[in-house]
Amino acid sequence: MGTAIAVGFAFIVGIGSPAWHEVLRVGLVAGALLGAASAFNDASDAAFDRDAHVWRPIPAGLVSVEQALRLAALLAIVALAVGATLDWRAFLLILVTVVAAYLYSAQLKPSPFAWIAWSVSFALLPLWVAEGVDAFDDVLWWSFPVGLVAGLATYMVIKLPDYERDDHDDARNLLHWMTIDYAVPLSWGAVGALIVVAVASANLEELRPEWIIPTVTVAIVLSLTMMGVLFLGVTERRLVWQRWVLSLAIVAMTLGWLGSIAS
Repeated sequence: MGTAIAVGFAFIVGIGSPAWHEVLRVGLVAGALLGAASAFNDASDAAFDRDAHVWRPIPAGLVSVEQALRLAALLAIVALAVGATLDWRAFLLILVTVVAAYLYSAQLKPSPFAWIAWSVSFALLPLWVAEGVDAFDDVLWWSFPVGLVAGLATYMVIKLPDYERDDHDDARNLLHWMTIDYAVPLSWGAVGALIVVAVASANLEELRPEWIIPTVTVAIVLSLTMMGVLFLGVTERRLVWQRWVLSLAIVAMTLGWLGSIAS
């Protein structure tokens, strides 16, 4: 999802025709960041995953913890090395993203504050992409409030299907603190808040409605669809459906908002 947003925004902010080598490097950085975060997360969760997520690469015996850590380090170095070729400000923002990914897996994941790392990553992505294609604009500072809400919404939507598997004494995250009865409707509220913040910022900046209106419509329709499905009963399968459907809504909403501020 992050790679699609990064590459999509590179084209949007580059007014449809950014330099191909800049887009290639943006895509490489985004892919390497996601890969590094995933590998380090799997290595950090190896002991727990043997019982709760047996299909993941480490408990399935496909790779060892040491191999996952080496892969995470290699991909982080790739992200930083390629990021350094974009712009020094882009490099610093990518470095902060790497630190946020590390802190998520190493410290924050079993706490109610894990979502903050996701929000930081979402907020910084438009900034380093715009710097990378030499198209930064002051209006992009809106990515902080939008990214804060987008990160929270994404975190809740993606983590909800794992609510029961992740429910143990050493990992009481935000969803367990809320309990499932409140976490499900509050995930809808987080997506709704993202829509409100995106539309409000676009309105305040008098930005282009042809970008924001279609994507808001898609996000609202998809959100209402999943609300209707889950009103019939909350099951793990339906929460997995929601993960994919609302992730699509968040991607659409984010790209629509980025298009409105970049045009």
